[in-house]
Formats: sequence, structure tokens, C-alpha cells
Amino acid sequence: MKKSILSLIAAACAAVASAGESELLARNTVLAVYENTVEQPCRFMTADCPDRCDHATRAAIFRVLKNEDYAKPGQYGDDKMEEGAHVYINIRKDEPGQAPEVRKLISELKPGDQVRMTVHHNYIKDESAHYPARPVVQMERIPAASDGSDVKHVQQP
Repeated sequence: MKKSILSLIAAACAAVASAGESELLARNTVLAVYENTVEQPCRFMTADCPDRCDHATRAAIFRVLKNEDYAKPGQYGDDKMEEGAHVYINIRKDEPGQAPEVRKLISELKPGDQVRMTVHHNYIKDESAHYPARPVVQMERIPAASDGSDVKHVQQP
């Protein structure tokens, strides 16, 4: 299991490097529960909508149960993800720095499954633009404990 997590993190770092210069603004490592996947249609905000905009997406929704680690080395980084916050992950395409293994794991999850994930808030500078990216650089399924000591008891109704 450790080897697969390390390879996932290495692949994520390589993807960020290929996107251009990247500055880490914040990092959240959370325990979360997978809720569901939803279609998010285009909101017709540009002249390219809806045919050529690529705004419509399919998002996996996770609810944060507990924040295990938070760091904000940058001035403009995201706030700490609190219990009850939602994390939306585009499963049609990867954020710069996100490994394809994340989407593969999400496709195997069922509502109620728990994961530990690390989300970075990066500021990317490439040849043509500067923009934020929030890749999931690490995700692992958390098995439910048979003795009832798993994290599920923390969930809100």
C-alpha cells in the first residue's frame, strides 16, 4: 500500500512540473466520506458556451469528516477544510498535478466509503497564463473497522 501511495505522489509532482512553475499555497489532509457523483451543466457564461467551452463536468463529492493536517505556506492559500465542508473533484479531467489513479479510485467508490486525501492549492505559472489549481495529490481508501472504531461515528446526520 505504501508503495502505491508514493508512486501516486511522485506522479502528481511530475504532472505539476510539466504544467509550468508551481507554488504551493496551502495543503489539507482530510478524512472524508464519498457522497455521490453529479453532473454539473455549463452555465452559459462565455461566448463559447455551451458547445466549445468545456464548462460542463462530472464531479465526485466528498464530505470532510476530520482535518488531519493543514499547512498554509503561502499568503493566499485556501483556509483549513473544516468538518462538514465539501470537496468537489472533476472526474472528467485531471487538475495539473493530479495523478490519473485518483480518478480510478473514485470510480471504484460507493457512497459512504471513506478516504484519506491530500489536496494542494497551487498557483501555476506557465507560458501563457497564471492560475490556481487544486489537485488531489494523495487518496487512499480507509477500510471500515470491524470493531466499530472507524471514523463513521463522526458523521453528522
